[in-house]
Amino acid sequence: MNRISPREERSADEIDLRVVFDKIGSFLKKVFHLIKSAFLLVLRRWPLFLLITLLGIGLGYVDFFLKRPFYKSFLTLAPAEIRNEFFEDQVNRLAVLILDGNVDQVATDLKISPEDASKVKSIRYVNIDHNRVAEDSIMTGAPFRLDVELYDKTYFPPFQKAIVSYLDSNPFFTKSTQAKKEQIRSMIEKLRIDIASIDSIKRTAVSLRGPANGFVYGEPLDPTELYKQSAELFEKQAYLESQLRKMETIQVVVGFAPLIHPTGPKVKIHLALGAVLGFVGAFILVLWYEYKLRQRKRRLAQL
Repeated sequence: MNRISPREERSADEIDLRVVFDKIGSFLKKVFHLIKSAFLLVLRRWPLFLLITLLGIGLGYVDFFLKRPFYKSFLTLAPAEIRNEFFEDQVNRLAVLILDGNVDQVATDLKISPEDASKVKSIRYVNIDHNRVAEDSIMTGAPFRLDVELYDKTYFPPFQKAIVSYLDSNPFFTKSTQAKKEQIRSMIEKLRIDIASIDSIKRTAVSLRGPANGFVYGEPLDPTELYKQSAELFEKQAYLESQLRKMETIQVVVGFAPLIHPTGPKVKIHLALGAVLGFVGAFILVLWYEYKLRQRKRRLAQL
């Protein structure tokens, strides 16, 4: 039985590699030939290419002129204790309605007029620091951003109020925070009663005369301790009241920036796109013309 030596195996491998390299070289030559032919074709028919490219640029400018200018700005919001996914779903629903052109439903959801709703071009939800939200948490949120495009630059302040009210008025969110709000309110009321009681005792202590601290209801009275307790309770009350104010469903971190110039459409982009489309159209037209010209020459040669 004949066995193939290692040298013969290496020789076979080298032949295979040559074939591969030859095919690659042939492919590159074809590509270079096509590029060269296209370049020569452009040089030969450059007046037609120039005319159609300029026509494409003109059409691009007309398209830019006919489009309605819009303004894009950002709104950063921070939820109190609601996970961002709930707000994301709410914003995505609104974005679908805007994309669908359902102006009446957008106006109903945002509690604005249909005329104002038609000023909204798009809205998009963007997470800023989603990693801060624990996966097993239901009531913890992180700041997020809304990218908004409007056709009227003066409508950003009213739209900010409308979108915050829209996100804040969800019945589920209100129900989720209502219990904690009631608990904090009851604690604040209890502190107010305690502070009032201590103030009453302090007034009694002030009315007492004599070098000693005195007694109220048979108990020794220390005015210093009373003032200390009153201050501690007042600090707790102030803290709870601040927490209650923060219990709003959502708060504005950074509002919309006032814009002067429109964000789009961009005239340079339209002109460049028109030029590219015009050049491609000219190339296709020239190829078709060259093909018809060759066919005509062949028919004449056969006569």
